[in-house]
Amino acid sequence: MFTSCRHRATITVALFVVAAIQLAACTEDGNASWNISTMDRLRVQLFTNYDKSSHPMVTPTQRTNITLGIAVNYIDIDELKGRMTLHGWVNMRWRDGGRTWKPEYFDNITTLHIRSKEVWKPDITLFNSAGSEGDYVGDTQTMLSYDGSFMWVPPVVYTAYCNLNLKMWPYDQQTCKLKVGTWTLTTIDPKFLDFKESIDYKDLIKSTEWDIIDAKATYNSEEFYNYIEYTFQLQRYSSMYTTVIFTPASCIILMCLSIFWLPPQMGEKILLNAVLIVIIAAFLMYFAQMLPILAENTPLVVLFYSASLLLLSISTIVSVTVLYLSTAKHKQRVPAFLRNLLNGGLGRVLLLSEFSLEAEPQTLLNNGTKEMGEHVYDEPIETTNENTMFNASNQTPRSLQFDWILLATAVDRIFFLVYCFIFIILAIVYSV
Repeated sequence: MFTSCRHRATITVALFVVAAIQLAACTEDGNASWNISTMDRLRVQLFTNYDKSSHPMVTPTQRTNITLGIAVNYIDIDELKGRMTLHGWVNMRWRDGGRTWKPEYFDNITTLHIRSKEVWKPDITLFNSAGSEGDYVGDTQTMLSYDGSFMWVPPVVYTAYCNLNLKMWPYDQQTCKLKVGTWTLTTIDPKFLDFKESIDYKDLIKSTEWDIIDAKATYNSEEFYNYIEYTFQLQRYSSMYTTVIFTPASCIILMCLSIFWLPPQMGEKILLNAVLIVIIAAFLMYFAQMLPILAENTPLVVLFYSASLLLLSISTIVSVTVLYLSTAKHKQRVPAFLRNLLNGGLGRVLLLSEFSLEAEPQTLLNNGTKEMGEHVYDEPIETTNENTMFNASNQTPRSLQFDWILLATAVDRIFFLVYCFIFIILAIVYSV
């Protein structure tokens, strides 16, 4: 009896509200704007005694499920913080069996646009969020169809943690995931994952570095919650790194190798080594500013520059040794076994025969050059055979000094071959 009276009172209030709306919609000449009246009448019918905090029901005994999709507009990665930021739209749909109507009774109105604050919405959250300050969900209108289907498509900005592997930086691939779901009683329907709308990036705005090469969505259900895991495979593209990183690396290698072909008496060899060491140290500081300090997966290009710094340090020691051998005033000749090596096949491989012919004092006087004569004695070298680089019977101070200069040149050229081999190995091992 009491329930029946309460029901009749509710109907009376609803009719009174409809009548008031119709009266308010009348124009000054007494005619009513029946289009607005029909819309308002429909809203009154659908949302009288509506509780937006109550979970919608498809049937009196079945809770509604939601379908979830995402459209990606822009994506980027912050290497220093290990985060991925995604800008896009989240497509959420659900049904409410109590919010249906027949269009023919309401001037063929099939859809309503309702403010999202006025209706129930799914409690969707990002499980692997990198901080609430980085997440944003827009407040857009919700569309309701005559069959009780709701659709809400808000813009979102999601920031999620991403396990980065920077070994192949700056041409690396990263796999980042978004886990979007709900902690409440809302259930996500996995059937929607079979549609193209579940994950869409055809309208992606390319970032300066990253591009999506693959993406997929998988459904995961746990005991108390369920979620959809969106997996993005990203490829870094940037021609700037070729200009800023790899071109200087090639120049450093060429300059390092050219040092070994300078005359052994030149002290500028040490200066050039020092300049290259400073340049590489600057690049390593640049990498430290751009990249996170990782316990593992150190970028190969950083390892290459680090190895080059070590090689240039060794090259400096070699240059100091060569400079000493070629400029110091020696009282003893080069050991016999070294003279035999330089007279034999090793001397021909290192092109020392040509060097010795061009370096004889008479030739130096004719050419007017002093490169090979600044640190040698004034007495001429007496040679009896053009093809002989070392004359054992010749004990003149100039001949003695010339032997040490040739030995220093041989050391330079041997290290040139060694460094060529090492840089080739480094280029193969650390190639990206």
